[in-house]
Amino acid sequence: MTLKDLYDWLAPQFDGPVRLGSLDGQAERFLALYDAAGEERAPARICLGGAERTHWDELTARLVLRWGSAQPAAEAEARRLWDLFYGKTRLMMGGALVLFADPGPGPRPLGKSGDGVFEYEVRVRLVYQR
Repeated sequence: MTLKDLYDWLAPQFDGPVRLGSLDGQAERFLALYDAAGEERAPARICLGGAERTHWDELTARLVLRWGSAQPAAEAEARRLWDLFYGKTRLMMGGALVLFADPGPGPRPLGKSGDGVFEYEVRVRLVYQR
């Protein structure tokens, strides 16, 4: 499973532009997806019996949301984004079965950008079947 698979699943559910790996600092409503594997992921894990016996893996992503100049609306949209993952199991993304989605404790406010747009981050960990 790749970040592109997450993008393909998430983009139709989001009301605004979505991009992989870049943030549009001029857009008032925007969602950017970044690979967070290097930041949080433990070393590769192999089950006893080797790679052929290892049946799951993880994808960790940072979702950065820019959403207008009204804080209550931005927080509500960040919560809606978080809700897409909270408690979800058995999701299909790019042909992979996501066994468990963990969006963390909640959206993290990043504050206002230089142009006055509120930004939030959701870090999601997806455990999927290989």
